[in-house]
Amino acid sequence: MLVLLAVLEATIFPAPTEALVIALTLAQRRRAWLFALLATLGSVAGGLLGYAAGHALFDEIARPLLDRAGLLGELDALGRLYARNVWLALLSSGYTPIPYMLYTFAGGAFDIPLGPFVIGSLVGRGLKYAPLALLTYLFGPSVRRILERYTLPVAIAVVVLVALALLLRG
Repeated sequence: MLVLLAVLEATIFPAPTEALVIALTLAQRRRAWLFALLATLGSVAGGLLGYAAGHALFDEIARPLLDRAGLLGELDALGRLYARNVWLALLSSGYTPIPYMLYTFAGGAFDIPLGPFVIGSLVGRGLKYAPLALLTYLFGPSVRRILERYTLPVAIAVVVLVALALLLRG
């Protein structure tokens, strides 16, 4: 169910995959890393489906789905972000208000190289689910209060660290 929800989040509709990772980890704390991994892999698998739809069938599949989700207007802005820095776009995708399905369709539509798309998605999606699993594992049910209070600062810190790593790298 977790993998399926992550695939759907990347292709058809923004879904609360994070909530399922948290709920499953609360139920079986020893499997926290497995749940983060499954959510990441499912999201990237869905990302590949979205990429293929954006690349080969944009007008037939991607455009109607993006339009229905109210995301079509953000496509050009994401295209500019991809043009500036593919890595930053994908690595920060879990921490922006833009649903991942837009990243996947746009990746294919804008012919982002597949290798960087997959690697960036794996790391970016992992940076979304691993901290949730870790926090839930460490703090149990009180994770909800922690996330409500510190989500924005944690998200900003992750994006800044990713941006710094990219700047220092190249």
